[in-house]
Amino acid sequence: MTVRIGILGAANIAPTAVIVPAKDHQDIEVVAVAARQRDRAEAFATEHSIPQVLDDYQAVIDSPDVDVVYIPTPAALHGRWTLKAIKAGKHVLCEKPFTANGEEAEEVAQAARHRGVVVMEAMHSQYHPLWHEALTALRSGEIGTVLEASAVFDVPIPDRGDIRWNPQLGGGALMDLGVYPLTLLRYLFGDLDLISAKAEDIDGVDYSLEGHYKSGAGADVALFTSMEEGTSEVQRLVVRGTGGTLTLDHFVHPQGGGSLVIDGDGGHRDVLAEGASSYSHMLGALAAAVQGGGTVPTDAQAAVQTMHAIDELYREAGLEPRRPLA
Repeated sequence: MTVRIGILGAANIAPTAVIVPAKDHQDIEVVAVAARQRDRAEAFATEHSIPQVLDDYQAVIDSPDVDVVYIPTPAALHGRWTLKAIKAGKHVLCEKPFTANGEEAEEVAQAARHRGVVVMEAMHSQYHPLWHEALTALRSGEIGTVLEASAVFDVPIPDRGDIRWNPQLGGGALMDLGVYPLTLLRYLFGDLDLISAKAEDIDGVDYSLEGHYKSGAGADVALFTSMEEGTSEVQRLVVRGTGGTLTLDHFVHPQGGGSLVIDGDGGHRDVLAEGASSYSHMLGALAAAVQGGGTVPTDAQAAVQTMHAIDELYREAGLEPRRPLA
């Protein structure tokens, strides 16, 4: 069975996340696109060899030629279009953050369960083998008992016209960037107890945020994220244990020079990211679930927990969780 993907919007992320990695898989094909302006969709389709340009988003959802709807719209619209696709019986690959907030995520997860379709948050990084390698190293005790861990993802976004500076569209450093270290820390350490959070904001849009947690085993765990102008781009996890340290660089895009470095009682170990991209691994998992009726690690229920964790950080930092676009 060929898994046929339709795209809602000529988004900049779509080629990287779906169109290019789909070429790694003989059983995945991008078949349709629609955009708010048809001429933009036509230019996008021509550039990326997409065979069908449809009139609007709903036409993609309703198309009998589409099995999976890919949703790279602004975050405040994710829930709306995911629910429409679920109602039509389509599988969904939705960009992160999954929805505007935890309450909306619960509505989506309930709809997905009821309809029996695969609904997957496009948290591509989690599908790269380097994340699993880090988890295996920690569980094996390679650096002893974990004492503290911190994960940071900073990217300067100086253009105030960018949607990531618009609270109505789901903007904010935590929503766009911080969701990655948050997901990584939860992947490695499970549920975390929030101790404190602090944000710097302009008109309710956080341009930097930090959160401090305790893990179930008592380790100090922290995340940091910033899109402030002048910030250097950083994506790094550092874990210190009783028997050494673990460092994971480029954890968001491992294929861009990712490495796992372990200095422990057993010596030094350096693992470099190799092979297919995180996006290609993600699409492979999506296709397998659609074809076999299985599940994926970043399904709607997992996204519910992530969105509630985001809401909790915002409230602790004195900010309001995002709302769906009316």
